[in-house]
Amino acid sequence: MSRAVAVCHGPFGRVSIYDLDRPLVLHAHREAHLIFFLEGSRGLVTVNGRQILVDPFMGVAINPWEPHNFQPAVSGSYGLFLVVYLKPEWLAEQTMTPPGAIAFPSSELVVTCELAAWRDKAVEMLLSQHRELTLAPVLMALAQASSEPIGSDLASSLLHLAPEGAVDRRVQRACRLLEARPSSEGALVRVARESGLSRAHFFKLFRQQIGVTPTVFSNTVRLDAALDRIVQSGDPVTVIGDRLGFSCQSVFTRFFTAHMGMAPSDYRRALRMVGGAPPQQARHG
Repeated sequence: MSRAVAVCHGPFGRVSIYDLDRPLVLHAHREAHLIFFLEGSRGLVTVNGRQILVDPFMGVAINPWEPHNFQPAVSGSYGLFLVVYLKPEWLAEQTMTPPGAIAFPSSELVVTCELAAWRDKAVEMLLSQHRELTLAPVLMALAQASSEPIGSDLASSLLHLAPEGAVDRRVQRACRLLEARPSSEGALVRVARESGLSRAHFFKLFRQQIGVTPTVFSNTVRLDAALDRIVQSGDPVTVIGDRLGFSCQSVFTRFFTAHMGMAPSDYRRALRMVGGAPPQQARHG
């Protein structure tokens, strides 16, 4: 089964080393997302319908909310990957630019000597036994080397999100409802019905304006909520799943594993924190 070798959360987002041997479902992230091969079996990442082989020479750069999935190049074989999730607001703060979403010019990321050096530095620090990690500047350099900016920093490659007024109010309402209540089942269907649109029409409008299907958006919100609680609380996994509206622990575990490649308890065991109080370790699950 896939496992987390090292996981670190901080103000920048999160960065992990995963040993993966199973496919992940189609999903998306709020964060700017980078994937690098380290050793073992290569990986295949499909971004917006385009498949990329992640190997020693090619990584993947994924913009916030871009749908993607993963599968091992050889079914059932393990591959070790560095996986980075960087918050757009953190990237904006580092470059003193207005908040926005980092825009990678291409999903295919050629691993240059510079990029490989920063990748290897991040791996070295993640595997270090030191409790205090200075990952932030390394991850910022990794993002800059991945973005191929026109200027001297990331500012020139920021893609600003559409102003709220540019998004249909019914779609805005659905997003706010899901953000506020990640455990709410059937929220999108209810909003579609109340807005006077058919389910098919509403789902089409949502995808056109947000860039992902309502289901992917909803799953992203629930996964983020699960990660926050796994990281920030000492609640048992059973309690976290129950509070997020899953019918039982096995359903929650299957959901988490389909998106992350491993069980929530395995993720928690590999966790380290930077720039914040460490989570209380759960005694159960």
